[in-house]
Amino acid sequence: MKKMTMKKTTPLRKSLLVALSVTSLSVASVTVSQAATSSAPLNEVAAATQSKISLEQALAIATKSVKGDVISAEYDQDDNTANGNYELKIITNNMEQEVTVNANTGKVTKDETERLDKDDLAEYGTIRDAKVSLSQAIKNANQTVKGTVLEAEYDMDFGKPVYKIEIGKGNQIHKVVVDSATGNITRNQASDVDDD
Repeated sequence: MKKMTMKKTTPLRKSLLVALSVTSLSVASVTVSQAATSSAPLNEVAAATQSKISLEQALAIATKSVKGDVISAEYDQDDNTANGNYELKIITNNMEQEVTVNANTGKVTKDETERLDKDDLAEYGTIRDAKVSLSQAIKNANQTVKGTVLEAEYDMDFGKPVYKIEIGKGNQIHKVVVDSATGNITRNQASDVDDD
């Protein structure tokens, strides 16, 4: 039977083993941290879906901060990441106030304020005369296409006052047009999500 002998570890050998162990751990931790931070870019629908705050919640948050009528709201993604903001336009005292709501924290930032001119005031008058609110139009559109609301705005469509709602669902964005007088869906058009 062969006798096993253990080699005595010299101080130089101990130093080399320690250095190799530290190097191995450093390389492993760098690889793990790179894997954690390098994720594939997200499209707008995926980013909005991952947000902690929905467009509907952003509407409620914004109108607590600035009293008035929301005429448009849209999700704005930051550089193909899961970060983004909702940008809203609110009419108050014949002024258009731009408000930003962080899609993950709900933090409100008030941006530019602009006085409405004569044409804007006329359009705002038709918005105020609408029988259906922006919130109700969003609900109606989302009952037709159950997904993540990306954008909602008051607009004219073939001379008729409507709300245009964009809803992301899967790999598609649905553009839903809601009649502002009746709340009926007048058009629903789907297109593929743009990954750029």
